[in-house]
Amino acid sequence: LKCQATWLYLEPIFSSPDINAQMPEEGRKFGIVDSYWRDIMTEAVKDTHVLIATAQPNMLGRLRESNVLLEEIQKGLNDYLEKKRLYFPRFFFLSNDELLEILSETKDPMRVQPHLKKCFEGIAKLEFTDDQVITGMISSEKEIVPFTKRIIPAQAKGMVEKWLLQVQEIMISSVRKVIAESYTAYTEMPRKKWVLEWPGQTVIATSSIYWTSEVTAAIQEGGLKKYLEISNRQIDDIVALVRGKLEMGARLTLGALVVIDVHARDVVEKLANDNVSDTNAFDWISQLRYYFDGADTQVHMITTELGYGYEYLGNTGRLVITPLTDRCYRTLMGAMKLNLGGAPEGPAGTGKTETSKDLAKAIAKQCVVFNCSDGLDFKAMGKFFKGLAQAGAWACFDEFNRIELEVLSVIAQQIHSIQTAISMGLKRFVFEGTDLELDPSCTIFITMNPGYAGRQELPDNLKVLFRTVAMMVPDYAMIGEISLYSMGFQDARSLAIKIVATYRLCSEQLSSQHHYDYGMRAVKSVLTAAGNLKLKYPEEDERVLLLRAILDVNLAKFLAQDIPLFRGIISDLFPGVVLPEPDYAQFLDAVKDNMKKRNLQPHDWHIEKITQVYEMMLVRHGFMIVGDPMGGKTMAYKVLAGALTDLHAAGLMNENNVLYKIINPKAITM
Repeated sequence: LKCQATWLYLEPIFSSPDINAQMPEEGRKFGIVDSYWRDIMTEAVKDTHVLIATAQPNMLGRLRESNVLLEEIQKGLNDYLEKKRLYFPRFFFLSNDELLEILSETKDPMRVQPHLKKCFEGIAKLEFTDDQVITGMISSEKEIVPFTKRIIPAQAKGMVEKWLLQVQEIMISSVRKVIAESYTAYTEMPRKKWVLEWPGQTVIATSSIYWTSEVTAAIQEGGLKKYLEISNRQIDDIVALVRGKLEMGARLTLGALVVIDVHARDVVEKLANDNVSDTNAFDWISQLRYYFDGADTQVHMITTELGYGYEYLGNTGRLVITPLTDRCYRTLMGAMKLNLGGAPEGPAGTGKTETSKDLAKAIAKQCVVFNCSDGLDFKAMGKFFKGLAQAGAWACFDEFNRIELEVLSVIAQQIHSIQTAISMGLKRFVFEGTDLELDPSCTIFITMNPGYAGRQELPDNLKVLFRTVAMMVPDYAMIGEISLYSMGFQDARSLAIKIVATYRLCSEQLSSQHHYDYGMRAVKSVLTAAGNLKLKYPEEDERVLLLRAILDVNLAKFLAQDIPLFRGIISDLFPGVVLPEPDYAQFLDAVKDNMKKRNLQPHDWHIEKITQVYEMMLVRHGFMIVGDPMGGKTMAYKVLAGALTDLHAAGLMNENNVLYKIINPKAITM
């Protein structure tokens, strides 16, 4: 069995001629094992009676010899992968199987494309010319950034890691060049035209550089009140653009820009109200400030000064910056100044991981998020740390205190050796017997949920390496308001207060069930649903859109006794708002047909539940149908599947054919 399992794992690897060419010795050994195994199997198939099949001459000896050879092959394979990883450190963040898939595609650089996202956060595809020369990078949002110089993968002679390293170097120089170009262009055209002409990341960085210098000048000249008016005008311009017709990419850029701009305006407002006249005042130096000296961008906060990372992160949204986020940034940036890690801790849904990721976006660093589980050993972590130290990436270890105590104390030593090397300013250092190059900008964050079952207390030698940040419940109203504002809602403030009030009243008045959730994630799903509706019906009354979003996300999960109460809460908060009834005539006919086919009675209550499953499908990726036995759960989705398939066949409601697979959870062992 042992021989069979290893053979199954290695067979596809060595059947690739590229890998065989790179590891001739291991390939030869595998050839021997392969012929042994095939011989034994051919014999066994001829007569499948156990005693006859196992009575082959020297069968045990051959299997034992195979196992020894297979162990040598695996050791050789691991050394080979380690060599590749040391050459291109980002390979440390991939599993062995993923790495082998990349390395076995040495001839055709196009085949490496699907794996790029695992090494480079922002690059989904590379732009190839017809003769396979790489000229630029494309993010998953279809944003294209041209490269400063061209890469010819053929020159690497099949060494994938060689041209991937070039991609990394040129990505950094390209982002640097685009920022410098957009910096000069900023003064040459009106801002509302400028924001649509550059990549999203560049727009935010350059706009932050100008904001820093303009506010500094305003503080020195005492013109903050005047600058506040300019800030408000700038935001109104951008929001006016969001409400118009835009391409998807530009909409994402402007959404993120509104979030950053609103925060910038609030900072200016506070400085103006406090009559700050000194550029060293704490209220000003405690903000995230960007400086550009013609070649390089620096990011400052209090006493910490970091270089901008120029990692291309695509065109993504940004977090709303609340006072809590600000405090978390300050602690994390302070920790980096002291060469320590940061450790946000607090209950679920308070934004621990997201804030760490967002800080990485602000400084343009690659941030690798890793979910820790109790099965993690120090070898796997060691592999990860080697990658971090060399690539200069940031890592965020989620739920770090799930790892076993014995492993944690070894990890403490590993982290300590990296942090010591950074503070001594070494260029190279020895980590677990390997001589590594050190990029001093690497940082480790850990997040923890204290006080859950199965969680450890961190050992003292680990605690001293991190600065903790206590994360509490965020300010939902502020987050809701700025998010709605960035989606083009005009009356954002009163609508955000209504969302918060709905959830507050629900948690006070409705019965408590395991599947009810009124936290940040629930608020987020309402905001997303509202944003999608706003795009679809830009002219509709905003209160109607928000009410529709709240009902779509929540109504289906309440129990029968809670629905009248929920309806009451909604009618108090949205007096006189009447929802237009969706036209489901064709859909309901198809559902009733399918119920007849299955000998079910078309009961109004069941049809309503089926409609809710359908509506939930439109706003969610996955969902759970909960209820007592014989409540009609399985039939609900089977009837729905049948109905949608019929609609597809008749060409109505642009629905698709439905296929479903049923898996019994008892058949799957952990």
